[in-house]
Amino acid sequence: MQMMGVAWRRWRNEVKATSYDSNIPIEELVSIRSIPHGLAAEVWGKLCVHWKNTEKSSKINRENGKKKRGTHAQGRTSIPSLEDKFLKENGRKPTRIEIMHLSRRSKRKGGAPVDVEAIRYENLLDEAVQTRLQDMPEGTQAIEVHEDAFRLYFL
Repeated sequence: MQMMGVAWRRWRNEVKATSYDSNIPIEELVSIRSIPHGLAAEVWGKLCVHWKNTEKSSKINRENGKKKRGTHAQGRTSIPSLEDKFLKENGRKPTRIEIMHLSRRSKRKGGAPVDVEAIRYENLLDEAVQTRLQDMPEGTQAIEVHEDAFRLYFL
């Protein structure tokens, strides 16, 4: 079955590479061009429509990928699971800044930030927290300051 799947993908890629052109409108592809490799007209039309739709979603995904603000390193671990683990270890619910720190540090690299963006945001938020703590009256909870600093940069 695996060999059949590989053969099918190879054949489909060959058909697309030799007969499909994304710059040609779908109507023209389906009706005017000769149908490749002895495919039925209906099958060729469905393949062309599928490839056009895939191109559209691929373009959207590329655009959305450029908007990302940073990479997380938590794998399959959900945010609620991170919160629960933090709660068990520290006896309190983590702030959003602490969740950001936890989710953007690599377990494989000994807790190092995963990318330059993570380092930049950590430094920016730590500086905002320190500045706000200095301006607040003594006895102010650091958790309140964390939330204010997070809202300043992310909301």
